[in-house]
Amino acid sequence: MNQFAVVVGLLAVLGLCAAQADDIRRISLEGKDGVPPPPTVAGKDGIDRVQKVPTPALELFPTSQKPARGTVMVCPGGGYGILAINHEGYYVAKKLNEFGYDVAILLYRVSAGKETRELAIADAQAGLALLQKRGGEFGMCTKKIGVMGFSAGGHLAARVTHATAAGTPPDFAVLMYPAYLEKEGKVLDEVAPVKTPAFVYVAADDKYAPSSIAYAAACQEKKVPCDFHKPEHGGHGFGLKAVLPPEVKDWTDKLHAFLNGLK
Repeated sequence: MNQFAVVVGLLAVLGLCAAQADDIRRISLEGKDGVPPPPTVAGKDGIDRVQKVPTPALELFPTSQKPARGTVMVCPGGGYGILAINHEGYYVAKKLNEFGYDVAILLYRVSAGKETRELAIADAQAGLALLQKRGGEFGMCTKKIGVMGFSAGGHLAARVTHATAAGTPPDFAVLMYPAYLEKEGKVLDEVAPVKTPAFVYVAADDKYAPSSIAYAAACQEKKVPCDFHKPEHGGHGFGLKAVLPPEVKDWTDKLHAFLNGLK
């Protein structure tokens, strides 16, 4: 099969996934079923964007593999202005399901003015707590519960990991090309790593690469387990687009190895 046919086939599968969004089980952060889907705008660049989240919620994607190995709360990116819901959300959920993990995509509030980031961290903490305390009620595996985020979602994942350190932090954190983690090369206090094992992946030519570098350095300093990967090229925001830059095609394999190594 030629490369064009492969790409066309993948796009068809991904399009079907997005088309089925109305069939997703969606629960509020208080645990109530039946939350309607937020409005989504399909971009010409292949990125579907959620521009407003009327009701913060978790979208649930249980794996078909039983027993599941754990649950991952996924935070799509989008600069706190939108949620890039397909290539940093739905397609990632499908891949994690293949790894044997249940997935809950966090629909956190965006484009809410000056309070956006505080609303988002409140949503992340509520979503994580709901999975930890009541995940079994919703068919989610509670053996291990981790967080994963892309770009701004990576910032949110790092922040919720730090914020919950004194209570019940996630069992692991996956930071994909996270943004906003450093200033002048030093990791910011609100996202400083704690004891939680971390997986960090960024391309060296990503403008936000200093965030990942600072986070990994802080992990090393604090003796926090950190699986850090920095290929030379790949840019920002690649997620699971239909066509990935060659040097970052391995990120899912690297993540799989990290997850397999967790105790």
